Amino acid sequence: MAVVGCFTLGVVYHADEAPSVLIVLGMSLTVAIVVMLRATVMVDTLTQAFMWGTSIAFSVFGVTLIVVWVLWALTPALGGYNPWAAEAKAEMVGRGLDELTRFILWCSPLIIAFTCLLVALFAILRGKIHAPRSAGEDATDSVFIARELRLVLACLSLVLLLAWVAAALAAEDMGLSMTVLRLGLAMAVAVVAYVTQVLGYDRIMKAAENNSTVRVITAFMNGDWAKGIFLACAWPLLLLYFPLEIVHQQCRRAFSAVGVEKPSTAGTQWLTDEARKHWDELHGWNKSSVLSKSIWFGVLYFTLQVGVSHGVTVFLAWLSDVIMVLSMTTLFILLFIVGMIMFLLPPVPGLPIYLISGIVIVPRCEQAGMGFISGCAVAITFAFTLKMLAIFLEQKAIGEPFSGSVQVKMMVAVHTPPMKAVKHILSRLGLNTAKVAVLIGGPDWPTSVLTGIYRLDAKEMLLGSTPIIILIAPVVLAGACTFKAAQNAGTTDGELYRSVANVMTMLSSVVLVCFMMVAGYYLDEVQEQYKAQIAQGEWEKDPQEEEVLAALKQYDEQSKVYERVSRWCLAPAWLKVLLVAGSLLVSLMLYIMVGPIMKPFEAFSIAGHIGDLPGGSVWGLIRWSGWVSIICCSVAAWILVAFHFWSARQIAALTQENECDPIIEEARPSAEGVAPAG
Repeated sequence: MAVVGCFTLGVVYHADEAPSVLIVLGMSLTVAIVVMLRATVMVDTLTQAFMWGTSIAFSVFGVTLIVVWVLWALTPALGGYNPWAAEAKAEMVGRGLDELTRFILWCSPLIIAFTCLLVALFAILRGKIHAPRSAGEDATDSVFIARELRLVLACLSLVLLLAWVAAALAAEDMGLSMTVLRLGLAMAVAVVAYVTQVLGYDRIMKAAENNSTVRVITAFMNGDWAKGIFLACAWPLLLLYFPLEIVHQQCRRAFSAVGVEKPSTAGTQWLTDEARKHWDELHGWNKSSVLSKSIWFGVLYFTLQVGVSHGVTVFLAWLSDVIMVLSMTTLFILLFIVGMIMFLLPPVPGLPIYLISGIVIVPRCEQAGMGFISGCAVAITFAFTLKMLAIFLEQKAIGEPFSGSVQVKMMVAVHTPPMKAVKHILSRLGLNTAKVAVLIGGPDWPTSVLTGIYRLDAKEMLLGSTPIIILIAPVVLAGACTFKAAQNAGTTDGELYRSVANVMTMLSSVVLVCFMMVAGYYLDEVQEQYKAQIAQGEWEKDPQEEEVLAALKQYDEQSKVYERVSRWCLAPAWLKVLLVAGSLLVSLMLYIMVGPIMKPFEAFSIAGHIGDLPGGSVWGLIRWSGWVSIICCSVAAWILVAFHFWSARQIAALTQENECDPIIEEARPSAEGVAPAG
């Protein structure tokens, strides 16, 4: 608690640099009060009734907040207009607040309302789980635990998709990307707290004995990837927790020596009983695997949030400067080629491509004598056409050629119930809510490629994707208004365009997240509806599913051999030091990137110009803390390469009978299915 308290105070101290943390803390306190209310005053209330009541309360509050904010900001109903304009900015500038802080404060009711609606959705889904069952339906605790854990996984999936939204929003900048990311991290922490405090480890393990779904979920939760992600995020807390527990233990000894406290059962050990339990649990991990996966997590995060997000932003800003001086025909051709190439790259989200369409096409249409509205219509049509062609190419040119690959299907996990539910939903004909939500709410590249792997009808996929125009339109308008705001900087019109651009950016992110949430709901509903057929194993079975399962079994066996020959006790001392150092480095990088204290990169958006950066070059985008992050990630990546190179040599030595050294001899029995001695 002391560690959490110190961390919270530090975050609040820097709230002027990261105002979203106050929203996170406020919502966390609100949810904590609801939990306390449930545990004390309403402990005897039925779970379904309490959850539905909670959902109604948060829904009413969220909707009311949205209505009041719209009336306050966009209508004269509450004493006059309060748009994101020069007057609002000037008032906040006088208080010493930077632009991001001012904007977050201005739109904070919307953010809080959206968060309340998320809590309401969680509550109503949990209430549905605990609804009274019919006489013939299984209502054992293990079934409830399975449903609860499916809801938890849905929330964690939403966290990953929020990270995808954050990467897409990075092109617009204004810190909205970090705000979305911090809200996602807060949700992840809340999910972990829910699993540990509400469900409980012992209860989950007991349910796993009788429920295959729980066994699969707990296998992931206890897996090295989950532990690696935890370690990368929790290193600073662990480095504070154990020293404080040492001090705590010494204080207990001192108090027991003078008779203030009963003698401790911990004896002469340095740590308290609770801390010792945690230490033993950490010590029992497969340290080589966990540390390497924590490094992988940090490198992948850096690649997505920095390499892709900032890289795409800088490239598109440079491209807009280059093609603005070209002829209209050449501009459309180059923008089409670049947009199509970017759509075909897996990690690149679609939002920056829509944004650049508004920034580049609308001004050129105005120069050609067309009006602003007409230019926006042309840009929206161009972006929509580009997206439809990209969907077709991703399905036909990438997905279908790999539809017969067992390895690709193994990576996609076509044998799992969620992926079978995706196939079932996408196989429906015509337009329906579930199909549209999955096609639009899923990440651009993986969703389209998956339809090709399943060999679904391309016409149906294009038809189901047509509503994406309601996502494309606000992003294109945001790009067009961003350019007009820069063109009319310092004027009332410029401030109006900036206000519209910011609102359109937020609207696009809300629309995208809503599609994601609806898709998650229908995926869970389909799995629940067909759970009996899923248990039989024939529902939506892939023609190559047996081959996929065989390949997966072989991969698991190879992974066990790999983990055995690279386990901690066999690693040389220099590699152990490097792995710990690499994990610490990625943890430092994560806190620099996400934390509110340092700003590793200059504020920059697609509408900006590289010449406006410090030094007039792209290197001016990176501040000193950004260079520290880059160095940390680079060193950690090289440590990862060294670890895998050493592991590969260990495995290669297994095939050379005459060159096996004692270390390999110790590892060989496990590779042959016999447990090693000792």
